[in-house]
Amino acid sequence: MVHANELQRFVDEMPKVELHLHLEGAIPLETLFNFIQREGTEPSIKSADDLRERLAYTDFAHFIDVWVWKNSFIKDERDFDEIAYQVLRDLSAQNVKYVEAFYSPGDYVGRGFSVQGIAERLLEGKERARRDFGVRCELIVDVIRGDGADVALRRLDEVGPYLGKGVIGIGLGGSEADFPADPYEDVFREARARGFRLTAHAGEAAGPESIWACIDKLGVERIGHGVRAHEDPQLVSLLKERQIPLELCVTSNFRTGVVESFEAHPIKQYFHQGLMVTVNSDDPTMFDTSVSREYLILAQKLGFTADELRTLSLNGVEASFLPDDDKVLMRSQFEKEWEQLLSECSVNANGVEGGRIGEGQ
Repeated sequence: MVHANELQRFVDEMPKVELHLHLEGAIPLETLFNFIQREGTEPSIKSADDLRERLAYTDFAHFIDVWVWKNSFIKDERDFDEIAYQVLRDLSAQNVKYVEAFYSPGDYVGRGFSVQGIAERLLEGKERARRDFGVRCELIVDVIRGDGADVALRRLDEVGPYLGKGVIGIGLGGSEADFPADPYEDVFREARARGFRLTAHAGEAAGPESIWACIDKLGVERIGHGVRAHEDPQLVSLLKERQIPLELCVTSNFRTGVVESFEAHPIKQYFHQGLMVTVNSDDPTMFDTSVSREYLILAQKLGFTADELRTLSLNGVEASFLPDDDKVLMRSQFEKEWEQLLSECSVNANGVEGGRIGEGQ
């Protein structure tokens, strides 16, 4: 049996990639607490623990209310420099080597922020983090379904100067149940022509038809979530055949009610069906999780072995938007770290004495 502390150390030290992370949902508690203290308008929040309680929510509508409240303390474009830096510092402590992070400039333009100013501050923060911690980050601009295709096209123009200079792709967020993907077909065609990499949230609040639309109409290279793909066996076959990566976020799907429990999540099913599965934390501050904790849940609750966790971590490299040469180098680095980690820990490739690595006390 593997002791819980040993398992925690194991998942902390695993080399990792994050492909589905919203910067605004990943602001470390201490950083957000400092923003709140700066304003002095929340006397009831005297510590990070108080803030953690304030971030709790009762349902998805309440989650949105809390999200908007949290973002109200981002008061200046310069705050995005600090957000990027602190998020990446936190990820670096979990041995995350590479991040593709979403951000949503449209949430702030109505408050006097500029899309260009936000981008420049994020680029400064992430480059500072790379110098200090060695973690690499590329940015994905999230356009919101409810804003309309005209606004999305304007976003492409606004962030275009940063493409290849820290911005790597475009994503589609917002309510997929209320706003189908089809109207964004021309937006994504134009984005592809300009060199943006393409992903979209789908198969979370809506079913397989939402995923089909993102593949057939938008031509996305990855699917954000895709947790409901199993409802359509033909879709599962297509995802396997094309090896279209799924950016899966187990805790997020549980906390938002997409699945009833960790054990009900289809990630293990998808993995054994041969789908390209990746592990991500989505909004870790909001969901009280981390990418390390996501791997811990897979081991403890879903029975993933050390060798399967290794495959998942390498999937993150393969599914990334990194250039092929960079993927080769990162994959080699991951393989070396995995070999070292497995030699040092009392966790072997298939578990311990044939058991699951999550069975310890």
